[in-house]
Amino acid sequence: MTFMSSANKKTHLHIVCKTRYSENEHGVNSTPKMQRGLRCALAVLSCLLVCSLAAPDKPKEVDRKEKLVVILLDGFRWDYVDEQKDKESLPGFRLLHKEGVRAKWVNPIFPSLSYASWTTLSTGLYAENHNIIGNYFHDSYQKETFELFNRTLTSNQRWWQDAEPIWTTATRKGRKVGTFLWARSDIPVRGILPHQAQGFQLTKGATSLGANLDKTIKMLKSEGYDLVMVYNEHIDNKGHQFGPTSPELMIALQEVDAELYKFFKKLDETDLDESVNVMIVSDHGMTSGTPHSGAEYVEIDDYLDMDDVSYVIDRAAVAAVAPLPGKADKVYKQLKQMRGVDVYRRDDIPDHYYYKNGRYVQEILVCAKHGFVISGADSPKQIPRDPSTPRPMIWGGLHGYDNTHPDMRTIFMAMGPSFKKHYQGEPIDLVDIYQIYAHVLDLEPQPHNGSWSRVRSYLTNSASFTKVLSWNPILMTLLILLRYFI
Repeated sequence: MTFMSSANKKTHLHIVCKTRYSENEHGVNSTPKMQRGLRCALAVLSCLLVCSLAAPDKPKEVDRKEKLVVILLDGFRWDYVDEQKDKESLPGFRLLHKEGVRAKWVNPIFPSLSYASWTTLSTGLYAENHNIIGNYFHDSYQKETFELFNRTLTSNQRWWQDAEPIWTTATRKGRKVGTFLWARSDIPVRGILPHQAQGFQLTKGATSLGANLDKTIKMLKSEGYDLVMVYNEHIDNKGHQFGPTSPELMIALQEVDAELYKFFKKLDETDLDESVNVMIVSDHGMTSGTPHSGAEYVEIDDYLDMDDVSYVIDRAAVAAVAPLPGKADKVYKQLKQMRGVDVYRRDDIPDHYYYKNGRYVQEILVCAKHGFVISGADSPKQIPRDPSTPRPMIWGGLHGYDNTHPDMRTIFMAMGPSFKKHYQGEPIDLVDIYQIYAHVLDLEPQPHNGSWSRVRSYLTNSASFTKVLSWNPILMTLLILLRYFI
């Protein structure tokens, strides 16, 4: 895996100076005094050149006044807006499309699950590199588990130290940062917390989005914030409950749009629109999960002897299985009999998932094919397990499937002084979005998996960080002296 620490490869400048000590350009032999002067000048020039080229790279200092608001709308499939029959009912998104940019779609990571994707959005890394590999996973060595809705378990600081998110970098570089409900932004990374940090907790409805956007206006206008990141799950909740094509989902879309439109109006009324960039992103799409829509539920414990495993982690679109010592071959053969799934040993997980090298990846991975749903085991070894949940649990909509499936695609939209107007670009990848934050905030990005070539067309100024060699007056004088003596 090759990481890129900035959007473009840095250019290395090689300077070769050739001189003739015995003869100048007119064919006149130099005197010993001239030669001594030339050698002295060359020595000084060489030292200055070496010091100049050996100096550490840093971005050109720019007095930028632009601010950034990132709004993460969970579970927003790429075609939701275009599929809305009454386009007039979405004034917020219509304004975005007119005044800003949008990608045709965004390709998610694998697995197309929330916590893994949130961490990719904040770091630009694939799951195997940031190690938040799903909504549920288990550390077999430390005997510790990560679970989506368990704030005590997700508060363990060591889960979060493998990658530096944008809010940490921005805070470390002196930017004032605030977050609302965004992942575990309230957990210190390398000892650093944003100025105001609120981590994820289950929050239903669109009203919380409106309330947090109202707070964002105040933070930008009078409290000096440079970056505010806001999360809302209203669309995802309705998608899971009723499905991606349901009337309830379309109503939720309108409710979220109304809050966005009010926010955009307030930006305009306070003149913040001249200095504030707004990015609308999401983590994944959604596909239908009801038997009525054709989804088929497959019970994993119909094929698996639970006495042969330590635990089964997650269900629905993807499940990880940890066999007991000496049982891996048997468990693998059992699971290969399941219909509607692909089963992989860890080393055989497809490379394009960028998943198998993750620290917490288990020995066996079961991936449901589109149209199939894995029902979790009826066993204490199932993670998560809620005995009160009916079996099989029926979802209106699901995600987590192969990240190349169209239903898993999601969105990127933006507007503000850093972005073009009324522009639709080609698809990008979820790992690409992180570097846009860094560019807008004028920060050197951390190593990431994104590609600058896929996102530069969205920006008004797409120049990246480059090494610039400045010739100061001393160097210029020495060059003139060299020209005279050679």
